[in-house]
Amino acid sequence: MVKFHCRFKLEISIFTVQSITAMKRSILILLLFPVFLSLTLASGYQGEQKLKIGITYAPPYIINEKGNFSGVSVDLWRLISDSLKLSYEYKVYRSRDTLLQDLSKGVIDLTILPLTATSERLGKFRMTIPFYISNMGIATRIEKQSPYFQLFKNIFSWKIMRSLMAILLIATIFAIFLWLAERKANPKQFRPGIMGVTDGIWWAFVTMTTVGYGDMIPRTGLGRALAMVWMFFAIGMFFIASGMISSELTVTRLQSQIKNPGDLSHCKVGAVYKTGYAETLSRHNIPYSSFLSPWEGLTAVSSGLTDAFVYDQAIMQYLVERYNLKGKIVIIPSGLNLQYFSFMAAKSNKDLIDRINPALLNVIDSDAWGGILSRYGIDH
Repeated sequence: MVKFHCRFKLEISIFTVQSITAMKRSILILLLFPVFLSLTLASGYQGEQKLKIGITYAPPYIINEKGNFSGVSVDLWRLISDSLKLSYEYKVYRSRDTLLQDLSKGVIDLTILPLTATSERLGKFRMTIPFYISNMGIATRIEKQSPYFQLFKNIFSWKIMRSLMAILLIATIFAIFLWLAERKANPKQFRPGIMGVTDGIWWAFVTMTTVGYGDMIPRTGLGRALAMVWMFFAIGMFFIASGMISSELTVTRLQSQIKNPGDLSHCKVGAVYKTGYAETLSRHNIPYSSFLSPWEGLTAVSSGLTDAFVYDQAIMQYLVERYNLKGKIVIIPSGLNLQYFSFMAAKSNKDLIDRINPALLNVIDSDAWGGILSRYGIDH
């Protein structure tokens, strides 16, 4: 009986110890649960850690004024990141080459520089859909001269004088042939010798201008045949000459002449070295002076050191507006060398680009996008 009582007490003691141990385990689990929960949440947020965005100074797309970032690309990215609830931080670079090197190594996740797609870049990076299409602009100086002096200067320009000399030469050739055909049968109207040739020139110009005084009329069959040929030829030549002269008489002479890179071949042209715009000039065999920056090129145009400077139209428009050069320089859109600007991510960041594209498309299809462009003086 004593043994049974002792065993019963022992079992109760063991049960009590086990109960206390289980209770302690439960309390420990309850105490550690918040810790596990916080760790789990922290691990979940690791996928939403801050994106590292590489930027460099590239107005009007990226403007850095004492650490305050603005510009077309910055404002656009702000709308995209807000819609996607992305957390990010900027990393500022001094050069584009260094930025792209870090992007390829994965040091940064994305760059919002306006970059164009090339075969080399497509092999190294992921690109968003284009958000803006720019083209090569041509900057030239606005000549502030008296309209009368400009008119006089343009009338006696080499281009007009050369055209008039060519017309005079052609009219003289026809006059000689007409004089040879008419000099015997019509000596009163087409006199002998050099005076008869001048009579033929007079008739040729009267006919070309459709005045038709009727004071001189060819009488021979050959003379009339030559007259018919001259009439048709002279009418076309007259209208061509009239159009050329009227074009030359416009005050914005250079602006009316430059329609393609070929028109720059007779000008002193500048471009930033190792850019697509410099390559465009090289492809058209147009010699150019190299500049380190668009601002340096615009300064050369403003001071008269060069006649024209080619670069991105939007960037030059911004610089002209920003530094009050509107009265000195005009930017002529060429429609050439179209640049499709996109954001660029590391090759491994396909998921990031897939998330950005729909949001980017929504922004550029909205009125907000037009407001951003006008804010920085860029055409929609």
